[in-house]
Amino acid sequence: MMNHEMVTLMRDDERLTELEKTIARGKKTFVEVGLALAEIRDLRLYRREYGGFEEYCRRKWGWSKPYCTQLITAAAVVEALPATTKVAIATESQARELAKVAPADRAGVVQAVVDSGKPVTAAEIKKRIPPVPVKPSTPATASPALPPPPAPVVDGTGWPVPTQLIPLWRRGDEAQELLTILSRVKGALRTAQDKQDKLFAEVNFSSALSQLDQAWADVKTAKPFAVCPSCQGQLPDQCTLCRGRGLISEHRWDTCVTREDKAFRAKVRNRSQK
Repeated sequence: MMNHEMVTLMRDDERLTELEKTIARGKKTFVEVGLALAEIRDLRLYRREYGGFEEYCRRKWGWSKPYCTQLITAAAVVEALPATTKVAIATESQARELAKVAPADRAGVVQAVVDSGKPVTAAEIKKRIPPVPVKPSTPATASPALPPPPAPVVDGTGWPVPTQLIPLWRRGDEAQELLTILSRVKGALRTAQDKQDKLFAEVNFSSALSQLDQAWADVKTAKPFAVCPSCQGQLPDQCTLCRGRGLISEHRWDTCVTREDKAFRAKVRNRSQK
């Protein structure tokens, strides 16, 4: 039977295909494109074939990450407007200018342009952006602010990664690179199968794709997901759960870690977020 991880990935692939069709059309409106990109980014639907959202944007669409973020922001601005005001924003440049206005004032700014009888343009919106309040000057005797401390490195459950394990944790990108390569090979074979490419006439696609799926699942276990809850990454050499590395994969976390350990991690994480 197909495991839970593979079922989830298949569902993610189906949703990714739907969203990418929206973007390719797109191009119908910038709002639809931005909302589709936001969902792909937030749910990490690109992860089967790409190492990160930036790589996905660049390789799939030829867009820079800042441009995609700009589309996402513009779409969110329009989507949050009341229905009666939303229809007045037709271009991304208008939405980008409106993003500079405090959320509570955006509908009022658009309505002010409409009431003036002038077309709703980025320039007209810009004219009505409230001025930024002037902050009081800092006394000359004030001490310079200290830079914030570096953020702790945390695992996929929100648990801090012990200092001695951080180098190994960061090598997870190496495993992800192999996963990306395997996904691209699978994608190329599926394309050849769909097109009935004669170059691949002797290829047993069913066997090849099945073996690649298994290889992908095996390599996935090399990617660290969580600090081992058994040894806490402190004495991994004798630990059978993490097999001496102090970190475990997402598959091992899902299948081998007790419900009590998972609940404890969630409780600590929730407490730290308050």
